[in-house]
This record gives sequence, C-alpha cells and structure tokens, in this order.
Amino acid sequence: MRRKIIGYLILAALLAACAPAVTNARVAIPSSTLSQTAVPALESLPATSIPSLPCEPAKIMPLGDSITYGEGIPSYGGYRNLLGALLTNDGYLFDFVGSQKSGEDSLPDADNEGHPGWRISNIKGAIDSEGWLETYQPDVILLHIGSNDLRYGNSAYAPGNLSALLDDILVRLPETQVIVAQIIRTRWGSDAKHRFYNDAIPDVVASKGARVSVVDMRDVLTNNDFTTLYHPSPAGYDKMAQAWESAILALDLEKCVAP
Repeated sequence: MRRKIIGYLILAALLAACAPAVTNARVAIPSSTLSQTAVPALESLPATSIPSLPCEPAKIMPLGDSITYGEGIPSYGGYRNLLGALLTNDGYLFDFVGSQKSGEDSLPDADNEGHPGWRISNIKGAIDSEGWLETYQPDVILLHIGSNDLRYGNSAYAPGNLSALLDDILVRLPETQVIVAQIIRTRWGSDAKHRFYNDAIPDVVASKGARVSVVDMRDVLTNNDFTTLYHPSPAGYDKMAQAWESAILALDLEKCVAP
C-alpha cells in the first residue's frame, strides 16, 4: 500500500513539471506566408479581373464642297445620313469630325468639312491656314472635290491641284487613310471636263502609296437622283453613302466596339 502511495506522488510531480511547458508553447508562422496569403501577386489574378480600356471611335472627316455639305436638301445631311447608319450596322464606332455642321435635324452627328462653292485650292489653303487636320486628327478622310474646278476654273489644273492637296494631307497626318472619289456626274451626265478629271484621279491616287485609295462614283447616280443640276436628292445621297461604305470596309479598319 505504501509503495502505491509513493508511486502516485511521483507521477503527480512529473505531470506538474510538464504542464508549464505545454501551456507556454507557441506555433511560429513565417511572415512571408502571411503576406502571400493577404495580398495575392498580380500575376496570380485571372485575366478577366483586370479591366480593359475602351477603344476610341474612328474619326472620319467628310471633306469637300457643297456635295459634302449636303446641298440640295441640307436638312437631310447629305450622304452622311445613310452612311452613319450603315457603319453603325457594320459594327463600327465612329465620329464624324469637322468645323462645319449640316443636317442637325436628321443626324445625331452633323460634323463635316464641306464648303459650298470651294475648289481644290480653297481646301488646301484652309488646311494650311485653319489647321483642321491638326485640330481633328481624322483617321479616315472622305474626299469628294473638283466639281467647282470644272465649273469655274481651268479643269486642266485640277489633277495637279488634287495631287498637291493629297501631298499636304499625307505629310500632316502620317497615319491617316484618304479615300478619293471620282466625282459624281451632274443631272445631265458627265461632260468632257468631268471625264478628263475623273480619268486622271486613279493615276494621282496610285502615286501616293497605300494610304490613299479611290472610290468610283462616276455612274452611281441617274438623272432622277438630283434636286438641282449639281446636287443629289436624298435618294442620290443614299447611293453615294453605299459607295463610301464599300470603300471604308475595304480599308479593313480595326473595329472599335462599345463596352
């Protein structure tokens, strides 16, 4: 019996000696483990969690004379009326740019650079003095010009003046695409001056490199597509819009899609 009591006393003493060591023990956690758990590394995040910036709409400058402005029925907005709808349907985000406005009642974007009565030299002079290109920085220029050179000027100089205008544009805007129209006929058709100028345009365009292209509008209108001798009706402008659309799509521009 005495031996049992002594055994119990020894066991109790041993347990009492071990208890403080168990109570005071701590588990060390490396600080590097805490930081990696609290703040995940950027490369470990899924790609979808990093938002992408929205792209910029393509800036399109309609450039020319009264036909670009939309004379005939200015409230319709000229070819820009249907062209805007077509490009939207094609999936492009775009912005018409220019210092002029016409067709505000019909268009959500009435900006253009159409100047009634102007010749090629007037356009070039205003580019030099007004700084349109530097101000608006268009990505695409739709150029329909030359009708007033044929009516009021010496048509023999028109191809050379067009060449000089294109040179000026390309120097000022090294990345811009320019689409040059072989200009529309009048209500009564194309006379010898029209044919001479339009026949010269493809060679002028070809000499400027890949950033300049041509769209053929010589025969897109009929006698019934005019409201005046020189200015199309809404139906005529719509035909021009379809020709411009095809030429723009041929550029294979990168689409900017709304987020």
